[in-house]
Amino acid sequence: MAITKEFMEAVQSGKMMRVRIMLKDSLLVDPTAAQFDEMARYATEKLGNIYTEHDGEKLNFDVDAWNEEYLNQQMVIVVNCFSKERIDLLRSMVRYLYKEKANKIRSQMNDTHNQSYITRKQVGTGVTVAGTALTVAGICASHTALTIGGVVIAAAGIALIISDKGDA
Repeated sequence: MAITKEFMEAVQSGKMMRVRIMLKDSLLVDPTAAQFDEMARYATEKLGNIYTEHDGEKLNFDVDAWNEEYLNQQMVIVVNCFSKERIDLLRSMVRYLYKEKANKIRSQMNDTHNQSYITRKQVGTGVTVAGTALTVAGICASHTALTIGGVVIAAAGIALIISDKGDA
């Protein structure tokens, strides 16, 4: 995930109210709270403590009582009472109330991670092809060192292919 330019500008200008509003809104966009965590880290690095003291309100952590109305009430209150306790409640509530959306986001993040994973077999194939090309060029140019270097590189690529455990 990436921090938006608008959020960076709000942090850089020291507009704490705007920063807090954007942070709480990120929980609705991403109920996994991964975006919130990244944004909060950035804001804390630049601004220091972004939280306020809790106002003493007894927060309801009973999932059976959680609904859209209670979430909306807490989303309004958190703007002026941005306490860790209230943020913990909101994180739990959005994760619970929007669990399908959270699961979908997690699944997409896992798919993206798996797609970007490169196996030894893939690297080995590339190295083998490069080594083979170097060997052929060495033979064509009648250059012994180039030919031997190509064979060694191709052998290293083959070793990578063989050592791949098939993780992906």
